[in-house]
Amino acid sequence: MDLSWAKALFEPTGVAVFGASAQHVKAGNVLLANLTAPEAGFQGRVVAVHPTAQAIGGVSAVRSIAEFGHGVNLAVIATPPATVPGILADCAKAGIRAAIVVSGGFAEAGEDGQRLQASMLESARTHGIRLIGPNCFGAVNTSFGLNASIGVGMPRKGGISLFTQSGAYGMAAFARSEMTRCGFAKIVSVGNKADVNEADILAYLASDGETRVIAMLLESFSDGRRLFELARTVTPIKPVVLLKTGRGQAAQRAASSHTAALADDWRVAEAALRQAEVRVVYDGETLIDVAEALDRGGQVAGRRVGVITNSGGVGVELADLLEREGSEVPALAEPTRDALRPFLPVLASTANPIDVTTDWLRFPESYGMGVRLLSSSGEVDAIVVVLVQRAAQQRDVIDRLIVEIHAARERHEQVPVFVCWLASTSAEPGIRRLQDAAIPCFRGAERVARVIAQCRSQLGEQVPPRTLPKPGEQDTGLSGWLSMAEALAAVRDADLPLARFGACGDLGQAAASARELGYPVVLKADRPGLLHKTEARAVRVDIADEDELRAAWADFDRRLGSGSSVVQEQASGGVELAVGGYRDAGFGPVVLFGIGGVWIEVLRDFSLRLAPLNLAEAHAMMDELRFRMVLDGVRGSPAIDREALAHLLVRVSAWFEKSAWLEEFDFNPVIAGEQGLSIVDARIKVRTD
Repeated sequence: MDLSWAKALFEPTGVAVFGASAQHVKAGNVLLANLTAPEAGFQGRVVAVHPTAQAIGGVSAVRSIAEFGHGVNLAVIATPPATVPGILADCAKAGIRAAIVVSGGFAEAGEDGQRLQASMLESARTHGIRLIGPNCFGAVNTSFGLNASIGVGMPRKGGISLFTQSGAYGMAAFARSEMTRCGFAKIVSVGNKADVNEADILAYLASDGETRVIAMLLESFSDGRRLFELARTVTPIKPVVLLKTGRGQAAQRAASSHTAALADDWRVAEAALRQAEVRVVYDGETLIDVAEALDRGGQVAGRRVGVITNSGGVGVELADLLEREGSEVPALAEPTRDALRPFLPVLASTANPIDVTTDWLRFPESYGMGVRLLSSSGEVDAIVVVLVQRAAQQRDVIDRLIVEIHAARERHEQVPVFVCWLASTSAEPGIRRLQDAAIPCFRGAERVARVIAQCRSQLGEQVPPRTLPKPGEQDTGLSGWLSMAEALAAVRDADLPLARFGACGDLGQAAASARELGYPVVLKADRPGLLHKTEARAVRVDIADEDELRAAWADFDRRLGSGSSVVQEQASGGVELAVGGYRDAGFGPVVLFGIGGVWIEVLRDFSLRLAPLNLAEAHAMMDELRFRMVLDGVRGSPAIDREALAHLLVRVSAWFEKSAWLEEFDFNPVIAGEQGLSIVDARIKVRTD
């Protein structure tokens, strides 16, 4: 992958500012000042491009970038939108291969703006220039001293790299760095994403040595499947935290299958991101909270959390919040409690949470030894130190915590410590010292609990990246929904576990099929356009003999009109499940698994993954169900064969991915029992393109 444009963007040898101005209210003035600020330390050349001025703010100005030679490889453009295509042509003559278009008035401004954006993009592609924007905040590289953005100042250096569509969040990063001392490596805002998008930046940040954590704020997905495939190769190396805005209810699809109707756009996207081990958050504060914690060594290996507090009430509240977020607050083993007692007041609790009470003079020792003993105990995966007012105000408490936390890191104990800060402004020097020592500190118990949950290790079994398959050789030559007989035949041809059946055009064929299958049997009407058989009372079960079969056939003909039916062996009892799939426009083939039968759209208890799956992902889909207890047996019923079900999900997902002719499918119900499972009904829609 050619990332030379990214080097020009983040490490330019020289920058040309188009729209540079001496007027302080102009974006061009802010850009020029940021690029030349002595405290930033950018060592490259900076030139202003202006039709009349010879210099602006002490920076040399030229009428055309061509006059400056080839020492510039990044353009920053803040001019009226109609001028941008021509500017890009001039940039190409000067050898510039990357451009940040800060200017607005493009696609976000209506039809005229959309045409301007298309013209700009055509010019960029014609001249081999990669574009950031338009309508964007710009880009920052703290280690290079580059602030090619409209954010004033420079964030602290650190390991967080932020990709955002929203310029406001780019500016918020500057304020956050000042408030909590967190550090950034790169910040880039892409605005309208006319060219460079989230996957392009993610590919660059994956190999960037200064980036330890990647935070992303998206308003839309440019290529969901590409982002998914790329993210699953990045997350084993660097954590990726992502916020997607605009998650409201998607417009209802014109879909007849349960699968497509249930799986709205955001639910598919969220499932894909989680499958790629991306940490999905739901607000901007948590996005930076989690990135900051991870950059400060906050990777949590498991669910067990130890709590040390000088307020019993806050400790109990925090324990509740941690458990709500999926963490555990386990009781400590007696040897650990015995080791703690000499360092705690007589009335202190050595349970978890550890309550050091109000013996202020012993706070440094109690907190310090608490951290030391919990870190080395092997009984917790993370520690929360709660500092309520008096403890937060004591400098010796802060000093002791910093010493113990850094010592534990040097011992490679890898039990991160988070501080829950509950103090007035008089204690602010204490939290500043903790933040400067790279210790994750958050104000409020709920915030800490939420961050720890997101900092838990997301890594499960990793699957090598896959590309979408080429169209298979199989092609039905049909369009729309297959008949039930055709759908069942397709399932049989795929060698998937299927209840035996016979397709019957008349009563005689039905009777012959029933004798071959053996009573009892099930009769299902197979009529054009009959997709929801339950509502039409088009299924008759427990048919014990030919007389009952003849009566059921006559009833279908009378109510539904004459036509074909399917006779099927009756599956033995078990749990009714559903397996389905459809092709999402952005993310490709999606597989659904959930509680099936007539309850599928009432309970809406299902999980989603992108195809193909591996066994670990299949088991994870089962564990995500709210009613997963039915899989393990309830009220004396036996547990289903989970391993057989996992293998079915894997096989179905591989079949779906490879079957280019297949648009949607529903297997509902799939009857799962103690010793295997069987698909007893299927609906299949073939692709029309």
